[in-house]
Amino acid sequence: MGPGDVLAGRFELRRRIGAGGLAEVFAAHDRVSRGDVAIKILHAHLAEDRDLAERFRREMAVTRALDHPGIVRVFDLHEHEGRPLFSMELLQGRTLYEVLLQEGPMAPEEARRIAREICAALQAAHRAGVVHRDLKPQNVFVTSSRAVKLLDFGLARVAGQTRLTSKTAILGTPGYIAPELFAGQRADGRADLYALGATYFEMLAGKRPFASSDPYDVTRLQREAPQLDARIREEDAAILRRALDPDPEQRFLDASQMLRALTGESVPKPPATPPPMTAGEYDVLVHNVVRPQELVQARPPIVRVLDRLGAEATPQWRWRLLGAGQAVLVSAASRRTAEAAAAVCAEHGLPATVRPVSLRPRSEEFLSRYGGWLLAAVCTIAAWLVALVFDANPLWIPAGAAAGYVLSWGLRPPPSKAPLVGLPGQDSSMARLADGIARRAERLRRGKDELPESHRQAVDELVRAAGDATGLARKATAETAPDSGPALHQMDLLTSRLLEIATALDDALAAAEVREGTESVVLRRLKQDAEVAQQALRLEKE
Repeated sequence: MGPGDVLAGRFELRRRIGAGGLAEVFAAHDRVSRGDVAIKILHAHLAEDRDLAERFRREMAVTRALDHPGIVRVFDLHEHEGRPLFSMELLQGRTLYEVLLQEGPMAPEEARRIAREICAALQAAHRAGVVHRDLKPQNVFVTSSRAVKLLDFGLARVAGQTRLTSKTAILGTPGYIAPELFAGQRADGRADLYALGATYFEMLAGKRPFASSDPYDVTRLQREAPQLDARIREEDAAILRRALDPDPEQRFLDASQMLRALTGESVPKPPATPPPMTAGEYDVLVHNVVRPQELVQARPPIVRVLDRLGAEATPQWRWRLLGAGQAVLVSAASRRTAEAAAAVCAEHGLPATVRPVSLRPRSEEFLSRYGGWLLAAVCTIAAWLVALVFDANPLWIPAGAAAGYVLSWGLRPPPSKAPLVGLPGQDSSMARLADGIARRAERLRRGKDELPESHRQAVDELVRAAGDATGLARKATAETAPDSGPALHQMDLLTSRLLEIATALDDALAAAEVREGTESVVLRRLKQDAEVAQQALRLEKE
Protein backbone atom coordinates (compact mmCIF):
# COMPACT_ATOMS: atom_id res chain seq x y z
CA MET A 1 0.00 0.00 0.00
CA GLY A 2 1.53 3.29 -1.05
CA PRO A 3 1.18 6.52 -3.08
CA GLY A 4 -1.35 6.22 -5.90
CA ASP A 5 -3.47 3.52 -4.26
CA VAL A 6 -7.15 4.35 -3.74
CA LEU A 7 -8.83 3.25 -0.50
CA ALA A 8 -12.57 2.73 -0.05
CA GLY A 9 -13.05 3.92 -3.62
CA ARG A 10 -12.38 7.57 -2.78
CA PHE A 11 -9.12 8.22 -0.88
CA GLU A 12 -6.09 8.52 -3.16
CA LEU A 13 -2.92 8.04 -1.10
CA ARG A 14 -0.24 10.72 -1.49
CA ARG A 15 2.42 9.82 1.06
CA ARG A 16 2.94 7.69 4.18
CA ILE A 17 3.07 9.77 7.36
CA GLY A 18 3.87 7.07 9.88
CA ALA A 19 2.75 3.88 11.64
CA GLY A 20 2.16 2.57 15.14
CA GLY A 21 1.34 -0.70 16.81
CA LEU A 22 -2.29 -0.55 15.64
CA ALA A 23 -2.46 1.33 12.38
CA GLU A 24 -0.60 3.23 9.68
CA VAL A 25 -1.30 6.79 8.61
CA PHE A 26 -1.28 8.29 5.13
CA ALA A 27 -1.85 11.73 3.65
CA ALA A 28 -4.55 11.36 1.00
CA HIS A 29 -6.80 13.25 -1.38
CA ASP A 30 -10.54 12.72 -0.96
CA ARG A 31 -12.06 12.49 -4.43
CA VAL A 32 -15.55 13.13 -3.04
CA SER A 33 -14.93 16.24 -0.94
CA ARG A 34 -11.94 17.24 -3.12
CA GLY A 35 -9.92 18.04 -0.02
CA ASP A 36 -6.77 16.64 1.55
CA VAL A 37 -7.22 14.40 4.57
CA ALA A 38 -5.26 11.99 6.74
CA ILE A 39 -6.20 8.30 6.67
CA LYS A 40 -5.59 5.93 9.58
CA ILE A 41 -6.09 2.28 8.63
CA LEU A 42 -5.84 -0.75 10.90
CA HIS A 43 -2.91 -3.07 10.14
CA ALA A 44 -3.89 -6.00 7.92
CA HIS A 45 -2.91 -8.69 10.46
CA LEU A 46 -4.98 -6.99 13.18
CA ALA A 47 -8.00 -6.58 10.90
CA GLU A 48 -8.25 -10.38 10.84
CA ASP A 49 -9.30 -10.24 14.51
CA ARG A 50 -13.00 -9.44 14.16
CA ASP A 51 -13.44 -8.41 17.80
CA LEU A 52 -10.49 -6.04 17.62
CA ALA A 53 -11.66 -4.56 14.33
CA GLU A 54 -15.14 -4.01 15.75
CA ARG A 55 -13.71 -2.32 18.84
CA PHE A 56 -11.62 -0.10 16.55
CA ARG A 57 -14.78 0.98 14.71
CA ARG A 58 -16.69 1.51 17.94
CA GLU A 59 -14.01 3.58 19.66
CA MET A 60 -13.55 5.72 16.58
CA ALA A 61 -17.30 6.30 16.41
CA VAL A 62 -17.18 7.64 19.98
CA THR A 63 -14.15 9.79 19.19
CA ARG A 64 -15.87 11.10 16.06
CA ALA A 65 -18.48 12.74 18.29
CA LEU A 66 -15.82 14.93 19.97
CA ASP A 67 -16.01 18.46 18.66
CA HIS A 68 -13.33 20.74 20.07
CA PRO A 69 -10.66 22.87 18.34
CA GLY A 70 -7.99 21.16 20.45
CA ILE A 71 -8.90 17.63 19.27
CA VAL A 72 -8.11 16.39 15.76
CA ARG A 73 -11.36 16.06 13.83
CA VAL A 74 -12.45 12.58 12.74
CA PHE A 75 -14.64 12.79 9.64
CA ASP A 76 -15.91 9.38 8.52
CA LEU A 77 -15.48 5.68 9.15
CA HIS A 78 -14.83 3.44 6.12
CA GLU A 79 -13.55 0.01 5.19
CA HIS A 80 -11.07 -1.18 2.56
CA GLU A 81 -10.74 -4.88 1.79
CA GLY A 82 -11.95 -5.77 5.26
CA ARG A 83 -9.67 -3.28 7.01
CA PRO A 84 -11.47 -0.50 8.97
CA LEU A 85 -10.15 3.02 8.46
CA PHE A 86 -11.17 6.55 9.26
CA SER A 87 -10.46 9.90 7.68
CA MET A 88 -9.45 12.92 9.72
CA GLU A 89 -8.14 16.40 9.21
CA LEU A 90 -4.64 16.61 7.75
CA LEU A 91 -2.40 18.67 10.03
CA GLN A 92 0.69 20.64 9.14
CA GLY A 93 3.37 20.88 11.80
CA ARG A 94 5.17 18.60 14.26
CA THR A 95 4.35 16.50 17.28
CA LEU A 96 5.27 17.95 20.66
CA TYR A 97 7.80 15.12 20.96
CA GLU A 98 9.56 16.35 17.80
CA VAL A 99 9.45 19.96 19.00
CA LEU A 100 11.11 19.05 22.31
CA LEU A 101 13.63 16.79 20.59
CA GLN A 102 14.68 19.53 18.17
CA GLU A 103 14.33 22.65 20.36
CA GLY A 104 14.79 21.43 23.93
CA PRO A 105 12.93 22.84 26.99
CA MET A 106 10.31 25.50 26.40
CA ALA A 107 9.93 28.91 27.95
CA PRO A 108 7.58 28.68 30.98
CA GLU A 109 4.93 30.87 29.34
CA GLU A 110 4.86 28.79 26.15
CA ALA A 111 4.80 25.51 28.10
CA ARG A 112 1.94 26.74 30.23
CA ARG A 113 0.00 27.90 27.15
CA ILE A 114 0.31 24.48 25.55
CA ALA A 115 -0.62 22.79 28.84
CA ARG A 116 -3.72 24.99 29.07
CA GLU A 117 -4.80 24.06 25.54
CA ILE A 118 -4.27 20.36 26.25
CA CYS A 119 -6.25 20.70 29.46
CA ALA A 120 -9.14 22.46 27.71
CA ALA A 121 -9.29 19.66 25.13
CA LEU A 122 -9.25 17.02 27.88
CA GLN A 123 -12.05 18.84 29.68
CA ALA A 124 -14.26 18.61 26.59
CA ALA A 125 -13.40 14.93 26.06
CA HIS A 126 -13.98 13.94 29.69
CA ARG A 127 -17.27 15.81 29.66
CA ALA A 128 -18.30 13.52 26.79
CA GLY A 129 -17.17 10.45 28.75
CA VAL A 130 -14.01 9.87 26.69
CA VAL A 131 -10.67 9.25 28.43
CA HIS A 132 -7.53 9.38 26.29
CA ARG A 133 -5.48 6.82 28.29
CA ASP A 134 -2.26 7.39 26.32
CA LEU A 135 -1.54 11.10 26.50
CA LYS A 136 2.15 11.84 25.79
CA PRO A 137 4.17 14.29 23.65
CA GLN A 138 3.91 11.93 20.66
CA ASN A 139 0.09 12.31 20.77
CA VAL A 140 0.14 16.11 21.04
CA PHE A 141 0.43 17.90 17.68
CA VAL A 142 1.68 21.47 17.41
CA THR A 143 0.54 22.96 14.11
CA SER A 144 2.51 25.40 12.00
CA SER A 145 0.45 28.19 13.62
CA ARG A 146 1.41 26.83 17.11
CA ALA A 147 -2.14 25.60 17.81
CA VAL A 148 -2.42 22.36 19.79
CA LYS A 149 -4.30 19.24 18.66
CA LEU A 150 -4.65 15.98 20.59
CA LEU A 151 -4.32 12.76 18.57
CA ASP A 152 -5.41 9.13 18.96
CA PHE A 153 -8.32 9.37 21.39
CA GLY A 154 -9.72 5.91 22.02
CA LEU A 155 -6.88 3.95 20.43
CA ALA A 156 -5.26 3.05 23.77
CA ARG A 157 -8.31 1.02 24.76
CA VAL A 158 -8.23 -0.77 21.41
CA ALA A 159 -4.50 -1.45 21.83
CA GLY A 160 -5.23 -3.12 25.15
CA GLN A 161 -7.14 -5.82 23.33
CA THR A 162 -3.98 -6.94 21.53
CA ARG A 163 -2.29 -7.68 24.86
CA LEU A 164 -3.77 -10.58 26.82
CA THR A 165 -7.26 -9.50 27.93
CA SER A 166 -8.89 -6.23 28.85
CA LYS A 167 -8.60 -7.17 32.52
CA THR A 168 -4.85 -7.74 32.47
CA ALA A 169 -3.62 -5.31 29.80
CA ILE A 170 -2.10 -2.03 30.93
CA LEU A 171 -2.96 0.77 28.54
CA GLY A 172 -0.52 3.60 27.94
CA THR A 173 3.21 4.37 27.84
CA PRO A 174 5.59 3.89 30.83
CA GLY A 175 6.53 7.23 32.31
CA TYR A 176 3.13 8.71 31.51
CA ILE A 177 0.88 5.96 32.90
CA ALA A 178 -0.66 6.86 36.25
CA PRO A 179 0.51 4.55 39.09
CA GLU A 180 -2.98 3.29 39.89
CA LEU A 181 -3.18 1.63 36.47
CA PHE A 182 -0.21 -0.58 37.38
CA ALA A 183 -2.21 -1.66 40.45
CA GLY A 184 -5.08 -2.82 38.23
CA GLN A 185 -7.34 0.21 38.73
CA ARG A 186 -9.57 1.51 35.96
CA ALA A 187 -8.39 4.66 34.17
CA ASP A 188 -10.49 7.80 34.61
CA GLY A 189 -9.90 11.45 33.79
CA ARG A 190 -7.37 11.83 36.60
CA ALA A 191 -5.07 9.38 34.79
CA ASP A 192 -5.07 11.77 31.82
CA LEU A 193 -4.23 14.66 34.16
CA TYR A 194 -1.29 12.65 35.51
CA ALA A 195 -0.05 12.14 31.94
CA LEU A 196 -0.52 15.86 31.30
CA GLY A 197 1.58 16.57 34.41
CA ALA A 198 4.36 14.33 33.06
CA THR A 199 4.13 16.06 29.67
CA TYR A 200 4.17 19.52 31.28
CA PHE A 201 7.26 18.51 33.28
CA GLU A 202 8.96 17.42 30.06
CA MET A 203 8.13 20.73 28.37
CA LEU A 204 9.71 22.68 31.23
CA ALA A 205 12.70 20.46 32.03
CA GLY A 206 13.40 18.88 28.64
CA LYS A 207 13.31 15.37 30.15
CA ARG A 208 10.79 12.92 31.57
CA PRO A 209 10.01 13.14 35.29
CA PHE A 210 10.64 9.39 35.68
CA ALA A 211 13.26 8.63 33.03
CA SER A 212 14.09 4.93 32.91
CA SER A 213 14.07 2.18 30.29
CA ASP A 214 12.78 -0.32 32.86
CA PRO A 215 8.95 -0.13 33.35
CA TYR A 216 9.27 -1.65 36.82
CA ASP A 217 11.82 0.97 37.81
CA VAL A 218 9.48 3.67 36.50
CA THR A 219 6.68 2.22 38.64
CA ARG A 220 8.91 2.40 41.72
CA LEU A 221 9.96 5.99 40.97
CA GLN A 222 6.34 7.09 40.43
CA ARG A 223 5.52 6.27 44.06
CA GLU A 224 7.96 8.99 45.10
CA ALA A 225 7.82 12.74 44.50
CA PRO A 226 9.52 13.68 41.20
CA GLN A 227 12.87 15.47 41.38
CA LEU A 228 11.94 18.92 40.12
CA ASP A 229 14.45 20.88 38.07
CA ALA A 230 15.78 23.94 39.92
CA ARG A 231 14.84 26.10 36.90
CA ILE A 232 11.12 25.30 37.30
CA ARG A 233 9.25 28.16 38.93
CA GLU A 234 7.48 27.48 42.22
CA GLU A 235 4.02 28.18 40.78
CA ASP A 236 4.70 25.56 38.09
CA ALA A 237 6.27 23.17 40.61
CA ALA A 238 3.11 23.31 42.76
CA ILE A 239 0.99 22.30 39.76
CA LEU A 240 3.39 19.49 38.88
CA ARG A 241 3.49 18.10 42.43
CA ARG A 242 -0.28 17.88 42.54
CA ALA A 243 -0.73 16.53 39.00
CA LEU A 244 1.94 13.86 39.58
CA ASP A 245 0.76 12.77 43.02
CA PRO A 246 0.71 8.94 43.05
CA ASP A 247 -2.69 8.98 44.76
CA PRO A 248 -5.46 10.04 42.30
CA GLU A 249 -7.55 11.39 45.21
CA GLN A 250 -4.81 13.94 45.91
CA ARG A 251 -4.50 15.14 42.30
CA PHE A 252 -6.65 17.66 40.51
CA LEU A 253 -10.13 16.13 40.52
CA ASP A 254 -10.95 17.06 36.96
CA ALA A 255 -9.58 19.04 34.02
CA SER A 256 -11.46 22.18 35.06
CA GLN A 257 -9.49 22.31 38.32
CA MET A 258 -6.15 21.89 36.60
CA LEU A 259 -7.08 24.43 33.94
CA ARG A 260 -7.89 26.96 36.67
CA ALA A 261 -4.51 26.31 38.29
CA LEU A 262 -2.77 26.77 34.93
CA THR A 263 -4.50 30.12 34.46
CA GLY A 264 -3.26 31.31 37.87
CA GLU A 265 -6.44 30.80 39.91
CA SER A 266 -6.34 29.25 43.36
CA VAL A 267 -7.74 25.73 43.58
CA PRO A 268 -8.94 24.21 46.89
CA LYS A 269 -6.62 21.62 48.38
CA PRO A 270 -8.01 18.08 48.47
CA PRO A 271 -9.08 16.78 51.89
CA ALA A 272 -7.01 14.13 53.65
CA THR A 273 -7.95 10.80 52.12
CA PRO A 274 -7.30 7.22 53.25
CA PRO A 275 -4.86 5.37 50.96
CA PRO A 276 -6.31 2.96 48.39
CA MET A 277 -7.32 -0.34 49.97
CA THR A 278 -7.47 -3.60 48.03
CA ALA A 279 -7.55 -7.22 49.12
CA GLY A 280 -4.47 -9.43 49.12
CA GLU A 281 -2.28 -11.73 51.19
CA TYR A 282 -0.84 -9.44 53.88
CA ASP A 283 -1.82 -8.30 57.38
CA VAL A 284 -0.71 -5.15 59.17
CA LEU A 285 -0.06 -5.60 62.89
CA VAL A 286 0.13 -2.63 65.22
CA HIS A 287 2.17 -2.77 68.42
CA ASN A 288 0.57 -0.47 70.93
CA VAL A 289 3.07 0.18 73.73
CA VAL A 290 1.05 2.37 76.09
CA ARG A 291 3.01 5.36 77.35
CA PRO A 292 1.86 7.25 80.50
CA GLN A 293 1.46 10.54 78.61
CA GLU A 294 -0.86 8.87 76.09
CA LEU A 295 -3.35 7.94 78.81
CA VAL A 296 -4.38 11.59 79.14
CA GLN A 297 -4.30 12.42 75.42
CA ALA A 298 -7.64 13.12 73.77
CA ARG A 299 -6.41 11.52 70.53
CA PRO A 300 -3.72 8.88 71.13
CA PRO A 301 -1.78 7.54 68.11
CA ILE A 302 -4.12 4.60 67.45
CA VAL A 303 -7.11 6.95 67.23
CA ARG A 304 -5.29 9.24 64.81
CA VAL A 305 -4.25 6.27 62.67
CA LEU A 306 -7.82 4.93 62.54
CA ASP A 307 -9.11 8.36 61.49
CA ARG A 308 -6.44 8.69 58.80
CA LEU A 309 -7.35 5.26 57.41
CA GLY A 310 -11.07 6.01 57.55
CA ALA A 311 -11.65 3.01 59.85
CA GLU A 312 -13.62 2.39 63.02
CA ALA A 313 -12.64 -0.11 65.72
CA THR A 314 -14.98 -1.76 68.17
CA PRO A 315 -14.40 -1.11 71.91
CA GLN A 316 -13.61 -4.80 72.31
CA TRP A 317 -10.84 -4.57 69.69
CA ARG A 318 -9.33 -1.52 71.44
CA TRP A 319 -9.38 -3.17 74.87
CA ARG A 320 -7.80 -6.32 73.44
CA LEU A 321 -5.11 -4.14 71.81
CA LEU A 322 -4.46 -2.49 75.17
CA GLY A 323 -4.24 -5.86 76.92
CA ALA A 324 -2.22 -7.75 74.31
CA GLY A 325 -0.13 -4.82 73.08
CA GLN A 326 -0.55 -6.11 69.53
CA ALA A 327 -3.42 -6.56 67.09
CA VAL A 328 -4.21 -6.90 63.39
CA LEU A 329 -5.16 -3.47 62.05
CA VAL A 330 -5.58 -4.42 58.37
CA SER A 331 -6.52 -7.98 57.43
CA ALA A 332 -5.82 -9.70 54.10
CA ALA A 333 -4.65 -6.64 52.12
CA SER A 334 -2.52 -6.28 49.02
CA ARG A 335 1.16 -5.60 49.61
CA ARG A 336 0.81 -2.03 48.36
CA THR A 337 -2.14 -1.44 50.72
CA ALA A 338 -0.30 -2.98 53.67
CA GLU A 339 2.80 -0.86 53.08
CA ALA A 340 0.69 2.31 52.77
CA ALA A 341 -1.13 1.52 56.06
CA ALA A 342 2.18 0.79 57.82
CA ALA A 343 3.52 4.13 56.54
CA VAL A 344 0.50 5.92 58.05
CA CYS A 345 1.20 4.20 61.38
CA ALA A 346 4.85 5.30 61.25
CA GLU A 347 3.74 8.85 60.41
CA HIS A 348 1.80 8.96 63.70
CA GLY A 349 4.44 7.23 65.81
CA LEU A 350 2.66 3.87 66.08
CA PRO A 351 4.91 0.82 65.49
CA ALA A 352 3.55 -1.54 62.82
CA THR A 353 4.73 -4.56 60.85
CA VAL A 354 3.57 -6.21 57.63
CA ARG A 355 3.01 -9.99 57.85
CA PRO A 356 2.03 -12.45 55.11
CA VAL A 357 -1.30 -14.13 55.80
CA SER A 358 0.47 -17.49 55.44
CA LEU A 359 2.47 -16.72 58.61
CA ARG A 360 -0.57 -16.26 60.84
CA PRO A 361 -0.22 -18.60 63.86
CA ARG A 362 -2.75 -21.39 63.52
CA SER A 363 -3.82 -20.93 67.14
CA GLU A 364 -4.39 -17.15 66.80
CA GLU A 365 -7.97 -17.24 65.54
CA PHE A 366 -9.02 -20.08 67.87
CA LEU A 367 -7.53 -18.55 71.03
CA SER A 368 -8.83 -15.11 70.15
CA ARG A 369 -12.36 -16.45 69.81
CA TYR A 370 -12.46 -19.03 72.59
CA GLY A 371 -9.47 -18.17 74.78
CA GLY A 372 -11.59 -16.12 77.18
CA TRP A 373 -13.80 -19.10 78.03
CA LEU A 374 -10.80 -21.43 78.23
CA LEU A 375 -8.87 -19.18 80.61
CA ALA A 376 -11.98 -18.59 82.70
CA ALA A 377 -12.57 -22.36 82.90
CA VAL A 378 -8.92 -23.12 83.76
CA CYS A 379 -8.84 -20.44 86.47
CA THR A 380 -12.18 -21.62 87.84
CA ILE A 381 -10.89 -25.20 88.13
CA ALA A 382 -7.67 -23.94 89.76
CA ALA A 383 -9.64 -21.86 92.27
CA TRP A 384 -11.89 -24.84 93.06
CA LEU A 385 -8.84 -27.04 93.67
CA VAL A 386 -7.30 -24.38 95.95
CA ALA A 387 -10.56 -24.09 97.89
CA LEU A 388 -10.81 -27.90 98.12
CA VAL A 389 -7.20 -28.52 99.21
CA PHE A 390 -6.88 -25.61 101.64
CA ASP A 391 -10.51 -25.59 102.72
CA ALA A 392 -10.65 -21.96 101.60
CA ASN A 393 -13.66 -19.73 101.13
CA PRO A 394 -15.82 -20.84 98.13
CA LEU A 395 -15.73 -17.22 96.88
CA TRP A 396 -12.32 -18.13 95.43
CA ILE A 397 -14.12 -20.01 92.65
CA PRO A 398 -15.96 -17.01 91.07
CA ALA A 399 -12.89 -14.89 91.78
CA GLY A 400 -10.80 -17.37 89.77
CA ALA A 401 -13.31 -17.25 86.89
CA ALA A 402 -13.18 -13.43 86.90
CA ALA A 403 -9.37 -13.49 86.94
CA GLY A 404 -9.34 -15.84 83.94
CA TYR A 405 -11.68 -13.57 82.03
CA VAL A 406 -9.50 -10.53 82.80
CA LEU A 407 -6.38 -12.41 81.69
CA SER A 408 -8.11 -13.22 78.39
CA TRP A 409 -7.89 -9.56 77.43
CA GLY A 410 -4.20 -10.22 76.87
CA LEU A 411 -5.13 -12.34 73.82
CA ARG A 412 -5.02 -10.60 70.43
CA PRO A 413 -8.29 -9.88 68.61
CA PRO A 414 -8.59 -12.15 65.56
CA PRO A 415 -7.83 -10.89 62.02
CA SER A 416 -11.50 -11.39 61.17
CA LYS A 417 -12.33 -8.63 63.70
CA ALA A 418 -9.74 -6.14 62.40
CA PRO A 419 -10.99 -2.57 61.79
CA LEU A 420 -10.08 -2.96 58.11
CA VAL A 421 -11.24 -6.35 56.86
CA GLY A 422 -13.09 -7.56 53.77
CA LEU A 423 -11.34 -5.08 51.49
CA PRO A 424 -12.56 -4.65 47.91
CA GLY A 425 -11.01 -6.61 45.07
CA GLN A 426 -8.79 -5.33 42.31
CA ASP A 427 -10.54 -2.08 41.37
CA SER A 428 -11.42 0.18 44.30
CA SER A 429 -11.35 3.52 42.46
CA MET A 430 -15.12 3.96 42.33
CA ALA A 431 -15.50 2.99 46.00
CA ARG A 432 -12.86 5.56 46.97
CA LEU A 433 -14.58 8.20 44.88
CA ALA A 434 -17.89 7.43 46.60
CA ASP A 435 -16.25 7.68 50.03
CA GLY A 436 -14.58 10.96 49.05
CA ILE A 437 -17.88 12.52 47.95
CA ALA A 438 -19.57 11.34 51.14
CA ARG A 439 -16.74 12.79 53.29
CA ARG A 440 -16.93 16.16 51.55
CA ALA A 441 -20.71 16.28 51.86
CA GLU A 442 -20.52 15.48 55.57
CA ARG A 443 -17.98 18.25 56.17
CA LEU A 444 -20.21 20.69 54.31
CA ARG A 445 -23.28 19.57 56.24
CA ARG A 446 -21.52 19.95 59.60
CA GLY A 447 -20.38 23.47 58.75
CA LYS A 448 -23.81 24.54 57.48
CA ASP A 449 -24.93 25.89 60.87
CA GLU A 450 -22.15 28.48 60.81
CA LEU A 451 -23.45 29.96 57.55
CA PRO A 452 -26.16 32.62 57.20
CA GLU A 453 -29.70 31.34 56.66
CA SER A 454 -29.65 32.49 53.03
CA HIS A 455 -26.70 30.16 52.32
CA ARG A 456 -28.13 27.02 53.86
CA GLN A 457 -30.58 26.19 51.09
CA ALA A 458 -27.77 26.07 48.50
CA VAL A 459 -25.75 23.84 50.86
CA ASP A 460 -28.75 21.53 51.38
CA GLU A 461 -29.21 21.17 47.61
CA LEU A 462 -25.52 20.40 47.14
CA VAL A 463 -25.51 17.85 49.97
CA ARG A 464 -28.59 16.15 48.47
CA ALA A 465 -26.90 15.97 45.07
CA ALA A 466 -23.80 14.54 46.74
CA GLY A 467 -25.94 11.88 48.42
CA ASP A 468 -27.43 10.88 45.05
CA ALA A 469 -23.94 10.81 43.52
CA THR A 470 -22.64 8.60 46.32
CA GLY A 471 -25.51 6.20 45.72
CA LEU A 472 -24.67 6.00 42.00
CA ALA A 473 -21.00 5.38 42.77
CA ARG A 474 -21.72 2.64 45.30
CA LYS A 475 -24.14 0.97 42.89
CA ALA A 476 -21.45 1.01 40.18
CA THR A 477 -18.95 -0.45 42.66
CA ALA A 478 -21.27 -3.36 43.50
CA GLU A 479 -21.90 -4.25 39.86
CA THR A 480 -19.67 -6.47 37.75
CA ALA A 481 -16.96 -4.54 35.92
CA PRO A 482 -18.19 -3.80 32.36
CA ASP A 483 -16.31 -5.30 29.44
CA SER A 484 -18.33 -4.15 26.43
CA GLY A 485 -17.59 -0.90 24.63
CA PRO A 486 -20.89 0.90 25.39
CA ALA A 487 -20.81 -0.19 29.05
CA LEU A 488 -17.23 1.02 29.45
CA HIS A 489 -18.17 4.35 27.88
CA GLN A 490 -21.11 4.69 30.30
CA MET A 491 -18.79 3.98 33.22
CA ASP A 492 -16.38 6.68 31.99
CA LEU A 493 -19.30 9.09 31.64
CA LEU A 494 -20.53 8.33 35.18
CA THR A 495 -17.04 8.79 36.63
CA SER A 496 -16.70 12.14 34.86
CA ARG A 497 -19.99 13.34 36.37
CA LEU A 498 -18.97 12.18 39.85
CA LEU A 499 -15.64 14.00 39.61
CA GLU A 500 -17.50 17.18 38.61
CA ILE A 501 -19.64 16.85 41.74
CA ALA A 502 -16.57 16.26 43.93
CA THR A 503 -15.02 19.40 42.41
CA ALA A 504 -18.17 21.39 43.17
CA LEU A 505 -18.06 20.16 46.78
CA ASP A 506 -14.41 21.23 47.16
CA ASP A 507 -15.26 24.67 45.78
CA ALA A 508 -18.23 24.94 48.12
CA LEU A 509 -16.13 23.97 51.13
CA ALA A 510 -13.55 26.61 50.21
CA ALA A 511 -16.28 29.23 49.67
CA ALA A 512 -17.99 28.38 52.97
CA GLU A 513 -14.76 29.13 54.84
CA VAL A 514 -14.84 32.74 53.58
CA ARG A 515 -16.36 35.00 56.18
CA GLU A 516 -17.25 38.68 56.56
CA GLY A 517 -17.59 41.08 53.66
CA THR A 518 -18.13 38.61 50.83
CA GLU A 519 -21.44 36.90 51.66
CA SER A 520 -22.94 37.62 48.24
CA VAL A 521 -19.89 36.08 46.56
CA VAL A 522 -20.09 33.01 48.80
CA LEU A 523 -23.79 32.57 48.11
CA ARG A 524 -23.28 32.89 44.36
CA ARG A 525 -20.45 30.32 44.50
CA LEU A 526 -22.56 27.87 46.54
CA LYS A 527 -25.50 28.22 44.15
CA GLN A 528 -23.23 27.67 41.15
CA ASP A 529 -21.78 24.54 42.76
CA ALA A 530 -25.26 23.20 43.53
CA GLU A 531 -26.30 23.81 39.91
CA VAL A 532 -23.17 22.04 38.61
CA ALA A 533 -23.88 18.99 40.77
CA GLN A 534 -27.56 18.83 39.83
CA GLN A 535 -26.78 19.28 36.13
CA ALA A 536 -24.21 16.48 36.29
CA LEU A 537 -26.80 14.16 37.80
CA ARG A 538 -29.41 15.14 35.21
CA LEU A 539 -27.00 14.39 32.36
CA GLU A 540 -26.17 11.02 33.88
CA LYS A 541 -29.84 10.04 34.22
CA GLU A 542 -30.45 11.00 30.61
